[in-house]
Amino acid sequence: MTRSTVKLFSDISHSIGSRLLLLVATLGTVLLNSHFLGESGLGEVALLQFGVLLVTGMAGFVAAGAVVYVRRSHRAADIRKAAYLWCVLSAFVASGGGVLLGIIPQEWLYAAAGLGLIQSLVVFHSQLLIASGKIRANNHLQIVQTSFLLLTVSLAYFLFEFTTPTGFMWALSIALGISLIFSLVSLRGNWGEAPTSGIADKNSATPLLFRYGSQGSTGSILQLLTNRANLSLLDHFIGSAGAGVYSVVYYGVEAVWTIARALAPMVNTEVAAAASHLERHSITISYLRRTLLMTLPLALLSALVPESIYALIFGIDGIALPLRILVPGMLAGATSSIIAHHMSAIGLHKWNARTSALGLVTLIIIGWNTIPEYGVLGAAFAASSAYCVQALGLIAVWLKANRGETSPPQDA
Repeated sequence: MTRSTVKLFSDISHSIGSRLLLLVATLGTVLLNSHFLGESGLGEVALLQFGVLLVTGMAGFVAAGAVVYVRRSHRAADIRKAAYLWCVLSAFVASGGGVLLGIIPQEWLYAAAGLGLIQSLVVFHSQLLIASGKIRANNHLQIVQTSFLLLTVSLAYFLFEFTTPTGFMWALSIALGISLIFSLVSLRGNWGEAPTSGIADKNSATPLLFRYGSQGSTGSILQLLTNRANLSLLDHFIGSAGAGVYSVVYYGVEAVWTIARALAPMVNTEVAAAASHLERHSITISYLRRTLLMTLPLALLSALVPESIYALIFGIDGIALPLRILVPGMLAGATSSIIAHHMSAIGLHKWNARTSALGLVTLIIIGWNTIPEYGVLGAAFAASSAYCVQALGLIAVWLKANRGETSPPQDA
């Protein structure tokens, strides 16, 4: 094997291994929350995290969605100022808007703003690492955040007996602060590196960040709402306990998506750097095949575990059947993750936004009609349907792009 092939397999193995560590650490945090906070506490924590994600979603209009693409023609230092300013603005606007719309509770307004700001900066730094091909450094950053969250939550609950959603909030604050420091250390000396394509653009990076970032992050926000809006719908129709149960179910979905989440950033990096249309297509097909071959057994395993085992692990009933309903959505979501990163890498962020919007509309229509009667089961059916619709839309657009019917703005 060539040196580049060896490096590729090494990066893949490292990314998957890192994701498995994240999975274990996250499982530990979920178990602590479920046993110490109960269903209602889980629901409150999930809504806090929803608020944080709303802030990071808006921040991504500049500081995430287009960073890898814009780094092709600009240095990290050219991007930094606009990204930081936008993160600060997003913290105020997104958290306030979430409260006004009733998406997040009033009591989490300041926490969502502050924690969302820190998380947004970490995400921006993460995207810069991915753009530079520093996959391992990015993996280490994710591990630091997740493992320190498990540590701080353990200390809050066991040592300080701070067993409330507020205790979790402070534990998350410390973990995010440590992650921000680690990300800055990881980027030390990288700010002045040349554009990843080797060709510098002397024009300002800010218009490109807004142009492609707005498309990409519109998709990210819509995807966030598709993944998490069920929490607000459940809280609205049946209370925070229902949101708490679904938060555990969604953790199971995230666990199944471990492989897709590990490989997707590599698709973004490699497709953005590819020299031809055929090479980009070949890269994505290869990663899509690997993803589905490894995701299918995980999805089936989640469906085969009996309810008694889930109840023993989490201390909560009603997890097994929703996960079985979500199996088609798990496979569809894994597919979408790979294809969406391909589309982002070639500057077609707008299609990620459009297909995410299609998924969100599907979720709201089905969820609004099923959740009042079927609760968490209705939420699972709505989510699974939304993921499948979104995947079909992305596949259709991707096939058109491969036939040249939908051309990227820059086709190297």
